[in-house]
Amino acid sequence: MSEQPRRRVSILGDIFWAIAAVAIVWGGFAGFGWLQSLRVPVEPAPIERVVQSVETAPLTPFTDPLPVRGEGFIRADRALGIAAQVNGRIVELHPAIESLGRFAEGDVLFRLDDRAARASIEAEEAELASTQARLDLNETQLRRVRTLRERGVASQDRLDQLESASTELRASLASIQANLQSAQVTLEDLTVTAPFAGAVLAQNAEIGSVVSPGQSVAEIYTADALEVVISLTEDEAALIPGLFSGEAAAAQVSARFAGRELVWAAEVSRVDAQLDTGTRTLNVAVRLLGGLPSVSDRLPSGTPPALLNTYANVMIEGAQPIDVIAVPSSAVRDGGQLWLEEDGRLAMRDAQIVHIDAETAFMQLPSISPTASLIVSSLDRPVDGMPVTVTNRTALAAAE
Repeated sequence: MSEQPRRRVSILGDIFWAIAAVAIVWGGFAGFGWLQSLRVPVEPAPIERVVQSVETAPLTPFTDPLPVRGEGFIRADRALGIAAQVNGRIVELHPAIESLGRFAEGDVLFRLDDRAARASIEAEEAELASTQARLDLNETQLRRVRTLRERGVASQDRLDQLESASTELRASLASIQANLQSAQVTLEDLTVTAPFAGAVLAQNAEIGSVVSPGQSVAEIYTADALEVVISLTEDEAALIPGLFSGEAAAAQVSARFAGRELVWAAEVSRVDAQLDTGTRTLNVAVRLLGGLPSVSDRLPSGTPPALLNTYANVMIEGAQPIDVIAVPSSAVRDGGQLWLEEDGRLAMRDAQIVHIDAETAFMQLPSISPTASLIVSSLDRPVDGMPVTVTNRTALAAAE
């Protein structure tokens, strides 16, 4: 084929492909327009978020003293066993020992047979009188011999003998006086008196029993000076007013007897000077103020007194901080945060934990809105300021 026909064929091919390309492009636009005509328009619609429901409790300021609690056993302030310092046979016992009753300070609790001691005292007194008489006679003779010696009538040997005899008699007199004092002390030791007013806890000997030194005859205690020692943490102890300055903070001691609740008025009496090495707690003694307790229901036996070794609960009146509310411990969120409902929205408020008493937490939260209430239920993904609805608002209104 010649050059000219070949060129004509090439041009015709280019024109064909150009027309095909234009047709394809036009077909694409036409198809897009057709699809556009088939499209259903989508209108935007607002998404409704679910408002979470919450349960609330009223926020009431706590104005009473913070309760600081502990437990322990009722015990006597002083308890000891009474015993004689010498051997002897018991010839007298205080009636309180046999009846486990009460006695006054200075009462004779028991007496041992003192006949031998009194005989020893009488013998020493007689010996003392005899020696004193001999000394007086010797002193009279000594004065006379000294006078005669000055005149040159008496000998020096006679004077020396009398002076030596006086010295010996004075030494003998001092020894007898010491023996007499020892016999008197022995006589006093045969009688044991009460070192304080109290009551008898146990009797360990009878009249006629022979006891040895240190053998307990009875156990006594301060019946009107009972106490309960409780262990407190440092934070709890810090809440008691005047604990380390000697003030007697008011307290209350309660115990159960035969299913009845007994309550005594009490006060803080002392605090240990050291922490317990094992528990790192501080021991605080709470003294019962005496008298019979108040009782929830009278017993046929009458109101029982405070019995030693009774397990008791103690509540000490702590400080009265300001801006404090009492909330359930379960309502305290992580970090001491409280969730409040204010005007239909969640308010996350940081509060300071002042004290926790079992299931109650005392929180310091200043500037509380009068319309706010405490959220006690849980929330799913809580956000500060999110809307909430209260499910128990009717019950709260009725309670108010």
